[in-house]
Amino acid sequence: MCIGCQPKSPLDKLLSYPTETTKINLSYSLMDSLPAEIGNYSELKILKLFRNKFTFLPPSIGKLTKLEKLILSSNNLISLPDEIGELSLVTELSLQYNNLESLPSSIGKMKSVVLLRLNNNQLEYLPDEICELENLEYLYLGRNNLRALPDSIGKLKKLRILDIGLNHLVELPQSIVELESLVELHLNNSGPLLDIPESLCNLRSLELVYVNPVVRVPNCMLTRRTGRFSLIVK
Repeated sequence: MCIGCQPKSPLDKLLSYPTETTKINLSYSLMDSLPAEIGNYSELKILKLFRNKFTFLPPSIGKLTKLEKLILSSNNLISLPDEIGELSLVTELSLQYNNLESLPSSIGKMKSVVLLRLNNNQLEYLPDEICELENLEYLYLGRNNLRALPDSIGKLKKLRILDIGLNHLVELPQSIVELESLVELHLNNSGPLLDIPESLCNLRSLELVYVNPVVRVPNCMLTRRTGRFSLIVK
């Protein structure tokens, strides 16, 4: 232990990594800001910043054009810079357990994203552009303040898991029946007045639907016996 030493600043912690590195893990570092110098790490492929105290990200984050995985869970983020859309190679984007109230429309440019974690935030709506994520397979939106989903959500043709539980939804968009790859749908406590449309029974890929006891479930789902379908009440 260094008696009397000053704690490292966020910049000092970042600069402990050479600029040519491909992986940075500054999780549990108690950093209250991400230095703009992060943009100098142009070879970076993995950036883990789990459990810090970030409120914002610097616009220079958009310079990390080789980034494939970005972990920002359990911070204090209230917004994202437009420049995040420049991260076109990111396949995993974890933003759960923050304070995000909205997302920039530029998120629709992140065409490589397969896994997107947005659960446990303060989101009231999603930009329509999120439906441009053509490779998205896993979308976690549970425990937000969502009152509606984008009408064009059916464009997410590769989506396999959709979690929208613990929100304030009034209805589901009609295009949800176009999610032809959907296997798992979490609807428990999605909204007090939510009805599950009968048309969801036409999704032959659907295997698991999670609901709470007060959700009105169509009869076709209660009697469905084809495939490996299960309706789970919890």
